[in-house]
Amino acid sequence: MIRNLGKIVAHIPARAGSQRVRIKNLRYLAGKPLIAYTITAARKSKYLSDIYVNTDSPIIGQFAEEMGVKYYKRSSDLTADNSTSDDFNYDIINNLKPDTLIMINPVCPLIEASDIDEVVEAYQKSSADAVITSTATSMQCFYKGKSINIDTEAQLQPTQFNEPVFVCNWAISIWDANIFAENYKTRGYAVFGKKLILYTIDPVKSIKISTEEDFGLAEQLMLIRQNRQNKVKIIQYWGE
Repeated sequence: MIRNLGKIVAHIPARAGSQRVRIKNLRYLAGKPLIAYTITAARKSKYLSDIYVNTDSPIIGQFAEEMGVKYYKRSSDLTADNSTSDDFNYDIINNLKPDTLIMINPVCPLIEASDIDEVVEAYQKSSADAVITSTATSMQCFYKGKSINIDTEAQLQPTQFNEPVFVCNWAISIWDANIFAENYKTRGYAVFGKKLILYTIDPVKSIKISTEEDFGLAEQLMLIRQNRQNKVKIIQYWGE
């Protein structure tokens, strides 16, 4: 069964302040402001047309409009370091009244339109009320000194036999907006929903910029991608 997604609103949260990487969303990465990559991916998605950059910064808002998406002005009380994803997602649901809310993270610049479309289709075919992208590993994992996915009292197994451990990267998230709002109002939190799918994506594409080191890595990967795309264009040109 393919569900009806109703009114879809996509938003790109882009707070002006950043503690670890200054002015992160407008900082240039491989020739473009960081947030430009996410806006471009969202605009190329075949499922998204109502797209907002959710920000407290008029400069970021103006840049969003110049790139052909809308500017959703986030209120000042949702810009503090302790403001949560629950809070600002509920705020946009409460004001724009979507049936389906999609959040695309601007600090994951390697995400492409095809990735967005795949996650939307996975959500559409499911009965889940929340989908969050993740990466999976079958490497031996420990938490506070205790093993998570292996038996340390038995012989070490080949990695592929270990149960995978999933790490949320939040590159793309989708919610049933009505269930999200209900959960937020009754429980005070909602991002994990009541029926969650952790959708795994390419770990390279899911690289998230939180530190200067992350920024440098993402830039190198973006330059490699651009170089490959340029080579394809050259081959196509000379082949015509």
